[in-house]
Amino acid sequence: MTIAARTMRLATADRLANCIALCCVVAWRVSWLAMLNRETAGAEPAAVFTDAERHVLEHAMPDRKRQPPYDLDFYVRAVARLGGYLDRASDAPPGTTVIWQGFSRLADLVEGARIAKPPPETYG
Repeated sequence: MTIAARTMRLATADRLANCIALCCVVAWRVSWLAMLNRETAGAEPAAVFTDAERHVLEHAMPDRKRQPPYDLDFYVRAVARLGGYLDRASDAPPGTTVIWQGFSRLADLVEGARIAKPPPETYG
């Protein structure tokens, strides 16, 4: 049994079915994003990324690569860089593996940014 199977506790058929359904959604999003970026790199990023994701990705890119306008290609490359993509001029477009790994890190960064927000001031 793999570590993932033990940590997910896939002991029943219902749990396995739920896990497969979730994995399918994640796989679809990653594959769709890789294809969308290759075919229409100028698409609207808000259709794919939340405001929080875009904010984190804009700040995660090196200064030399942060030049507006921020199109879909910018955000996909930023996600891929989080997943290990080197983003050299001679590199092929990012693939599904680095995008998936980048999304995993991005989710952690977005949650960390949410948690790190200062609490609202109380007056009294």
